[in-house]
Amino acid sequence: MLTVLLILGVLGLAVVLAGLLLGELLDGAVDVVVPGEFVPGATPALGAAVSAFGFGGALALRSADLPAALALSLATVGAVAVGGVAFAAGRVVVGEGAAPPARADLYGVFGSVITPVPPAGYGEVTIVVHGTRRKLSARAAQPLPAGAAVYVMDVLSETSVLVAPADPRALL
Repeated sequence: MLTVLLILGVLGLAVVLAGLLLGELLDGAVDVVVPGEFVPGATPALGAAVSAFGFGGALALRSADLPAALALSLATVGAVAVGGVAFAAGRVVVGEGAAPPARADLYGVFGSVITPVPPAGYGEVTIVVHGTRRKLSARAAQPLPAGAAVYVMDVLSETSVLVAPADPRALL
């Protein structure tokens, strides 16, 4: 049982590192395996919990000489605590708890196109509002290539804006 717990600890650490390095890509892969909506940052927190369970269980089993049932119970409590703290810390760092900016805060903000804006459809832009980078769907009067500098002319909804080139001469 000790070997299984140590393997879980190492696998948990691997998930934490992968979650931190690959971010949303790994969250998308987890969505394929675990159906339902997964909150961003949950993958590293889950990895931390699995790692805490594995290493904590091994420590309780080997060092404290506790019976297996008690060691696994303590490991479970530790895993829940570590996973919860890791998840809360991740949300603070990512800023998920912050309220979205007011519509008025978006007007005139400069940004850049990350997904080309087609003539009759939506692309994506990133803007920085109050020090936080936001990705929004965007429409424009003319097609805009990826990398184009833009500014927000109108707010269409909480997640979409109407943009125009920051320098109209750039498209001539």
